[in-house]
Amino acid sequence: MKARVVELLIIFFILSGCEGLEVGNLNDPDFDTAYSQRATIESRAGSLINNWFIAVHNYNGLALPLLVAADAGTCSWGITRDAGTEPRWMFNNQASYAYSYQNTGFYMSLYSTLNDANDLLNILKETELDFTDSEKARMTAVARFIQGLCLGYLGMTYDKGFVVTEETDMTVHIEVSPWKTLITEGVHSLDKAIDICNANTFVLTSEYLPGEQWNSEEFGRLASSFAARILVFSARNKSDDSQTDWAKVYDYATHGIEKDFAPLADDVMWYSNYFAYANYSGWVQTDMYVVNMMDPSMPSRWVDEDTWDLVQDPVMSHKEGVDDRIFTDYQYLYSCPFRIERGYYHFSCYRYRRLDQYLSTWAEPMPEFRKEENDYMIAEAALHTGRTGEAADIINASPRVTRGGLPPVPADPESISEAIHHERMVELMSSGVGIQFFQMRKEDLLQPGTPLHYPIPGSQLQIMEMEYYTFGGTEGTEEGVAGMPGIDYSTGGW
Repeated sequence: MKARVVELLIIFFILSGCEGLEVGNLNDPDFDTAYSQRATIESRAGSLINNWFIAVHNYNGLALPLLVAADAGTCSWGITRDAGTEPRWMFNNQASYAYSYQNTGFYMSLYSTLNDANDLLNILKETELDFTDSEKARMTAVARFIQGLCLGYLGMTYDKGFVVTEETDMTVHIEVSPWKTLITEGVHSLDKAIDICNANTFVLTSEYLPGEQWNSEEFGRLASSFAARILVFSARNKSDDSQTDWAKVYDYATHGIEKDFAPLADDVMWYSNYFAYANYSGWVQTDMYVVNMMDPSMPSRWVDEDTWDLVQDPVMSHKEGVDDRIFTDYQYLYSCPFRIERGYYHFSCYRYRRLDQYLSTWAEPMPEFRKEENDYMIAEAALHTGRTGEAADIINASPRVTRGGLPPVPADPESISEAIHHERMVELMSSGVGIQFFQMRKEDLLQPGTPLHYPIPGSQLQIMEMEYYTFGGTEGTEEGVAGMPGIDYSTGGW
């Protein structure tokens, strides 16, 4: 069997050389023995989607900092506060930083999960066990799917990283790749998953996705939706966004999901720290930027203690120009638990309550990918490829009108673009990790000094003997500025 691709966490501690990944041959005889059992291989395959879901939804990750950096959520606690400071701080990428575990945890969890997917692909190529064609296709499709998601999310989140697949020779030096290469390779892996789904018939049972059952055709659609998401949300600025292959996005999204991707929580193996901390009272609240989007009479920023005089108890009925979801999906608060000395700009008088049932039972579906998100990608791609009327029709049939009570948008590019932005900030709140950050980033709306992507974690830079670097910050602050303006940190804002 080809040399096992060992966990990146271990690799980084034994590699040598600069600006690259370099390891020796680490064959493990126990590994080959363990994976000679059908049940073990099936179990490995069945755990892959869960591993990825936990990696991106974990508290020890970047889900919450991304939400706050986007001015979609607001919080004055821990690293979540650090991501939302005003003016923005340079990101602290030192290994000694008290909250460094969130960047490191996200990065390493994705690579560990990627390693598991790569291992499984090699096992399935060489196993002599009598799996049926359907069983082998199902496991291979899942491994390709997760390989694509891990590489794609590394590309969406980091400035660079290592492309490692089941074909990578781990006995030689591996160069670091820019984020665009990670995106390309991630989408390529998802294409392979789609091809497998289209050529085979199988079902993903509850062992793979609790509370759900996805047949091969539906799973192929899910992979197609994720490919569209990765392409749409990889742009670092408006210039990148204009260069997105929108025809390709349109093709992926039109062949995307027709139902929500929402694994059922059991609070043991399947759970979301992101949904919990982003929504329960007293932790993250809805940023006033989003509140103002739904009700323009509300201030978009909390200035000082007098801002309380500018907010009024909501009238629980439809008001012209007000998004009705402010009454159904969000909850008005009569106080704010945040510490005044950390800045009134953290304050808000709203929280997201659409997932309150999940917070109550911890055994509800967790909406990682709503069908509406896929619809909005079709609309955006349609807009960019000359199908303006189609784009308007999609928006006007969406929750913006049916639940929000907002007037239909005309077949006008600017109106449609504004509506898509509104929907991603309001309707897609607390679904896929990073959606609001990626949306604000590609529209040049992140506050000045906000990092546009994260650096490879400082602890890994030390291990790999790479030069320390980081991004973000604003002129005149004690920390200063790091990176290239508009490329590594935002020079825009709202």
